[in-house]
Amino acid sequence: MPAARSWRVWLGAALASLALAAAAQPNKQGPERAERGDRSERVERFADLSFTPETPSFAPGRKDFTSDAELAAFIARLDALSNTMTWRILGKSPGGRDIHLMVFSSEGKSAPPELAATRKPVVWLIGQQHGNEPAGAEAALEVARRLAVGDLRSVLDKLTVVVLPRANPDGAAINRRETSVADQNRDHLQLATLENQLLHRAMRAMPPALVIDAHEFAPAGRLLERFGVTQASDVLVQSASHPEISDSIRALSKESFDPALETAFKKAGLRSHLYHFLIDRPGQPNDKPLITAGGNYAGIARNTFGLYGAVSYLIETRGIGLGREHWQRRVGAHVLAASTLIRAAATNVEALRRANAQARNGWTGDITVDYESRREVRELPMIDAMTGEDRSLRADFINTLQVTPSIRRSIPVGYILGPDQEAAAQRLAQHGLRVVRLFSATDANVERFIMRTPRNEAPEQGVPGDRVVVDTQTVTLNMPAGSFLVPMNQPLARVASVALEPDAPGSFVATKLIRTNPASGTELPVYRLLLGLRAAGPLVEAP
Repeated sequence: MPAARSWRVWLGAALASLALAAAAQPNKQGPERAERGDRSERVERFADLSFTPETPSFAPGRKDFTSDAELAAFIARLDALSNTMTWRILGKSPGGRDIHLMVFSSEGKSAPPELAATRKPVVWLIGQQHGNEPAGAEAALEVARRLAVGDLRSVLDKLTVVVLPRANPDGAAINRRETSVADQNRDHLQLATLENQLLHRAMRAMPPALVIDAHEFAPAGRLLERFGVTQASDVLVQSASHPEISDSIRALSKESFDPALETAFKKAGLRSHLYHFLIDRPGQPNDKPLITAGGNYAGIARNTFGLYGAVSYLIETRGIGLGREHWQRRVGAHVLAASTLIRAAATNVEALRRANAQARNGWTGDITVDYESRREVRELPMIDAMTGEDRSLRADFINTLQVTPSIRRSIPVGYILGPDQEAAAQRLAQHGLRVVRLFSATDANVERFIMRTPRNEAPEQGVPGDRVVVDTQTVTLNMPAGSFLVPMNQPLARVASVALEPDAPGSFVATKLIRTNPASGTELPVYRLLLGLRAAGPLVEAP
C-alpha cells in the first residue's frame, strides 16, 4: 500500500474511533433520558433497547456474528417447535451455500396453491442482501422466532409471512457487500444474480403484499472524513419511490405504515429519518455536500417490489464499519421495524388487499419513462465527531420523492421483441409476466425505436448500464415467426414498461440484456404495439 494511502487509511480509522466514542457519550445540550421509577437519568445515546433478541449472536460471551451453520441449526430448532412453520432451501448460492426460506401460516400450509386458497396477504421479510450488513439476518431470525413461538403468532390469523433471513450467504461468509459483478439489491429488474433468480422464483409462487428489506448503513465513512460528522439516526427508512408506483400503494404507505413506524420508533427512543447518503464526486468542495434520498431506479429491491403492486420498505440501521458496537440496539431496531410493519399489515388487511389489487389491475394514463428529481437545500441531523453534540449538516439535497417527468409515453397494447431476444423474454417470464412466442409472422401497427447518439452523461447514481436516447416512428411492420409478444393487460405490466422502454434508466437495452448495435440510426429489436392483433403461440417458461 502506498505511504500516502496508508496515512489516509490510518487517519480515517483514528477519526472513526474518536467519532464513535464521542457519539456514544450523553448529549450535553439536550440529553436523552430514560425514566426509571420516579427519576430520570442520563443514558448513552445508543443504549440497548428494552429487549434482547434470542438468537445465536446474543449468546453469552459472543464476539462474532451468526454463522451459516448456526443459522441453519436455529431454523431447525424453530421448525421442530412450531406447527405453523415450513422450512425450505431455495437453492444453492454460487458458492454452494444453502439459501434458507421459512413460510409461516396458521394452517401450517406451504404449498403455493394452498396458501393462495387462504386469501391471506403474503408478507416477505428479506435480510442481508449485502453480505457486510448482518443485522438484517439476525433480526429476521428473531422475527421468525416470534412468529413460530412468540408474540407475533397471532398475525398469522390474517397473514402469511415469508422470511428469507440471509439472501447473500456468500457475501456474509466473507463480510463483503457483494461477491459478483452485480449489486444484489439493485439487480431485481435484470435478475443477473443466481440468488435473485431463486428469490423471484419463490416470489412468483407467493406474490407479495408487503415486502420488508433489511439493510445497514455506514454512520461515518466519507461524512466523517470530509465534514467531521456521523449520522445521528438509528434508522433510515424509505418506501418504494419509482414514479410508476401505484397511487393506492403510496397512499396506504403514507396513511397506515409510515405513522406506525414513526410511533414505534419514538416510543423506543430511536431516531429515524428518510433514507439518504452522500454522493462523493471528484472535485466537490468540502463545504458543499451533495446528499440524495434513495434512488428511483426500477431495479432497486424496494422499487421492483413496489412495481409488483406490493407495499415495500427499505429499513436501514446504523452498522457498516461498527463491528458489534451497539449490536443489540441495531438488531433490535430492525426487529421493531419489521414487527411493526407486519402488525400494521394485519391491522389493515382489507385496505392492503384493495391497494394490491388496484396496483395490479388499475393502471391508466401515461408511462413516466424518465424523470428529474427535485434539488433543494436541507438541514440533516448529524453528530459532531469531536464533541458528540447534535449538529445539522446543510446540504444540497436530491429529493427523489419529488420528480418531474422528462419523457412520457402512452401505455401500449403490448411490446414485441425480435425472435433473437430470448434472454430478455425469459427474464420477463422470471418476473411472472406472460410472454407469448408467436407461431407465425404477422403484420403489426407499432412504434419503433431508432437509436440516437447517447447522452454524454452518467446514469443516476447506482443505475446500471448506459444512457440511451431514441426517436420513435409509427409504422406497420411484418413481425417474423418466433417474435415475442408481451401483452399489457396483465398484473405486472408496469415491470414490462420499465424494462422495455429503451430510454428508461437501467432498461434491458441500457444494460444490454436486449442485444443490439448501439450505433446511431440502429432500429432496436423492441417495439410498442399500438393496435391489438390476433396471434397465437406458446408461453415462454421461466428457467
